[in-house]
Amino acid sequence: MAAKKKWSKGKVKDKAQHATVFDKAIIDRINKEVPAFKFISVSVLVDRMKINGSLARVAIKELARRGVIQEVERHSKQVIYTRAPAAVAE
Repeated sequence: MAAKKKWSKGKVKDKAQHATVFDKAIIDRINKEVPAFKFISVSVLVDRMKINGSLARVAIKELARRGVIQEVERHSKQVIYTRAPAAVAE
């Protein structure tokens, strides 16, 4: 009789150490870097800025309110933004 297969335990992902409150360094980094992103969503900010989802949502709403980024698509679960077009010089 063949030996019984031993199933792998799977890979365990380390818990992310993301920031849970805004500090001056994070705010400065968001204001400087995010308006240059081509694709902006909560998940992109969480991944690149190492902040949690609630902070990412607040940051995106603030940037959109100031007109630094503009909405592309809205869905009940996900909102996608892009950088605001530069003012056209005439």
